[in-house]
Amino acid sequence: MNVFSNDNGRDISALRLVVGIPTYKRPELLRALLQSLLPELQGREVFVLVADNDCGADAPRVVEEFAASWPAAKCIPVAERGVAQVRNALVAHAGVVSPDWDWLLMMDDDGLVTPGWIANLLGAGLRYDGHLVGGPVQGVLPADANILARNSIFAARTRWTTGPVKTLNTTQNLAIARATTQLIGTPLFRNEYGASGGEDYDLFRRVAQAQGRIVWCDEAIVVEPAPVDRLTVSSLLSRYATTGAYMVRIDGFYDGWRTTAWRAFKGLAASVLRTCRAAIMLRRDECARSTLAIAHYLGRVAGLAGAKTTRYVSTNGKDAS
Repeated sequence: MNVFSNDNGRDISALRLVVGIPTYKRPELLRALLQSLLPELQGREVFVLVADNDCGADAPRVVEEFAASWPAAKCIPVAERGVAQVRNALVAHAGVVSPDWDWLLMMDDDGLVTPGWIANLLGAGLRYDGHLVGGPVQGVLPADANILARNSIFAARTRWTTGPVKTLNTTQNLAIARATTQLIGTPLFRNEYGASGGEDYDLFRRVAQAQGRIVWCDEAIVVEPAPVDRLTVSSLLSRYATTGAYMVRIDGFYDGWRTTAWRAFKGLAASVLRTCRAAIMLRRDECARSTLAIAHYLGRVAGLAGAKTTRYVSTNGKDAS
C-alpha cells in the first residue's frame, strides 16, 4: 500500500532518482534485487547504478540482462576495496549520470523491495523534508535457525513509528537527499570505515550533529534473506563483537572517550546481569538477546583498548558484504 503518494506539493513521479547498489561476488542475489525493483521503477525516469567491488564479469552481465527495461542502468567497477569506498563511488557517479538528482536510493545487493516501497520511502522524505530516510529490513531465516539467530538483527532490526527519528539502522533501504551533500559535504562515507563497517552509523551521526533531518518510514519494507553462514553461533557472536568495536570508535569521536567508555562498561555489566537473570528464570529468548548484547559490549571494550576489525575486507578471499 502506498501510504504517501504526493506530499509537500511535489509529485513523486517527477523526482530525479538514482538507485545505487554496491555488490561483491553475489550475481544471483543482485539479479533477484533488480527483478524486485522492476515493478517499483517502471514508468519512472531512474538511473540504476551498480558498483562492482569485485571488478569482475558477473555483475556487468547481470546488469546487461536488464538493459531493455533500464537503458540507463550502468555497472561501475570500483577497484579500491571497502564498503565506504564503493558507496562513495555511487554518490560520485550519481552526480555524473544525473547532475541534478533529488534522491539517491541506496540498497545492498541482498535485499528485495516490496510493493509500494519507493512511493512510501520518498513520500515520507517529502512530508518530513528529510535528509536521510530509512525503512525496515525484514529478515528471513531458515526454519531451523538457532535461537541466537532468531533473536538477532538477521531476524528483525529496531523499528519506529513513521516520522522523525534520531538515527537509522543501515544503508540497506536508505534514501539520501541531495541536500545531504550540501549539509555535510562529500565524501558522505568515511573511508577509514571501509574495511570494518560503521560507515553508515558514522553518516547518521554526522547528519544528526549537523542538525540534519533523519526520517523513518515504517511502510517502506525491504526483505533480506539471511545467508546460513552468518547464522552460526560463532558468526553471530563475532558480528555483534565487531559491530561494538567500530561503534565505540565512532561514539568516542562524537561523544568523547570518557562518556563512551562509561557506557561500554555499564552496558556490559547490565547485559551480564540480564543474562544471568534470564537463565535463572528460563527465559530462553531473553537470554539469547542479552548474550548477543554481551558480545556487542565486549567488542566495545576491546575497541576502547584499540582493537579493530576488518569484517568487510579480509585477506582470505571470504569478505563479507
